[in-house]
Amino acid sequence: MFPPMWSDGTRYGDDDSRYLKSYEQIYRSQPVIAAVVNKLSRRIAALPLDALQRNADGSREKVTGDSLDTLVRRPMPRWSTVHWINTVATSLLVHGNAVCAKVRSDRDLPPDMLWPLDWGQMSAYGEPGGTIEWWGTTQFGDQERVIAASDTVHFAWPSPSGSEIGVSPLEQLGVTIRIEDAAQRHQTAMFNNGIRPSAAVTLEEENPSPKKLQMAKEMIEGGHRGMDKAGSWVFLGANAKVQPLSLNAVEAELIDQRQRSWEEIAAVYDMAGPLSGDLTHGTYSNVQVILDSLYRDVVPPWTTLITETLQAQLLDQEPAWVDRMLRFDFTDKLRGDPLVMAQVDKSDVEAGIRTRDEAREARGLTAMGGTAAELTLASNNQDLVRSLSNNSQGEELPAD
Repeated sequence: MFPPMWSDGTRYGDDDSRYLKSYEQIYRSQPVIAAVVNKLSRRIAALPLDALQRNADGSREKVTGDSLDTLVRRPMPRWSTVHWINTVATSLLVHGNAVCAKVRSDRDLPPDMLWPLDWGQMSAYGEPGGTIEWWGTTQFGDQERVIAASDTVHFAWPSPSGSEIGVSPLEQLGVTIRIEDAAQRHQTAMFNNGIRPSAAVTLEEENPSPKKLQMAKEMIEGGHRGMDKAGSWVFLGANAKVQPLSLNAVEAELIDQRQRSWEEIAAVYDMAGPLSGDLTHGTYSNVQVILDSLYRDVVPPWTTLITETLQAQLLDQEPAWVDRMLRFDFTDKLRGDPLVMAQVDKSDVEAGIRTRDEAREARGLTAMGGTAAELTLASNNQDLVRSLSNNSQGEELPAD
């Protein structure tokens, strides 16, 4: 079993059980965590996932309409590829693991459904020091159901110990999340109670007895100690004086601390700066460069993990799919700025590197055929490259 996390890191009694939070609850309650996870998972899910055929000559071609393509398009009843990939990616980013059950209508045929399982209700079974042999889940009722590991696809980055169970990024952010949670509750209490959170207490007596000092101390701590009692009133009696102190959120550096928490969360997810919505140090030039890196450096490791896991645990296990592969298509996301693309296309066509039809197909446009399918070269006007190759005598080429 995989235990939940205590949000404040110090309270364990029944009275404070409200601070016990699972990774899913942390995702639901922490806006920066949710923002980073959502941005990554939804961009991964929005990428086209294609089923390909590997040919003997090493080439690959897209295949549509067969059993693998159907499984990818409809992995579950009423689910699309986007829903399924988003569920897998979110579980990976929150729990560090994701498991899908292979569902078959016929044991002799490949799976026709991939059913995501709730990681928060999973248990792993196997010999000590060995691999996972069985998964247990309480997702479908109070009684645990057991599934053979071979009937599942388990997505995870292996842990440093070599275990198949991945490490949740939220575990690595344990201290950061506890500090952020405490800061949120402190600021909420400040608004709820409506007065300053700290005060100096003095007793009117010149030599108060230890008993009175202890009583005053206990009353102060009972009314003020802890983030959730910040800003509350205090009443000590006629022999005590309370002097408010000028302490506010800025002086307590809560704002800077929350900014630091944001930076640490973004760093663990490799989403630093503008990628996570933090424009504190953003300029036009560095924001554009960092945003361009999203689909070059940040998203590809996760998509590679998903496709390689599907290859090893799904496709390679099915005789009907041994020559198939799955690939996320980054073409549209890596096209770049439209003006730059137009300049590149123009230069390639005029230099005889690509035909007009090849440039059109790269943009998703239909081919025109004819001379548009042949290489051209910039002369006085555009000439066919074959005209240059046929001109062995060196005479002047025609202008058209």
